[in-house]
Amino acid sequence: MGVRVMTRDMDWAIFEKAVEITASAVRGALGGEKSQPPAFAADVFKQVYAALRETAAEIPQHEKPGF
Repeated sequence: MGVRVMTRDMDWAIFEKAVEITASAVRGALGGEKSQPPAFAADVFKQVYAALRETAAEIPQHEKPGF
């Protein structure tokens, strides 16, 4: 399978979703007496963003219908 390029809009939507998921995950992990280091949030974001991009790349793209 060849390399697929995502549109800027699609990549931005994936980035925003990764931020939302990371914020939700980190909120639960950073509370309490034992807080995680700041690098924890960065690691979570990198993993989430990579997984979302990989999944989005596997979704078949539809061409616009022509007339």
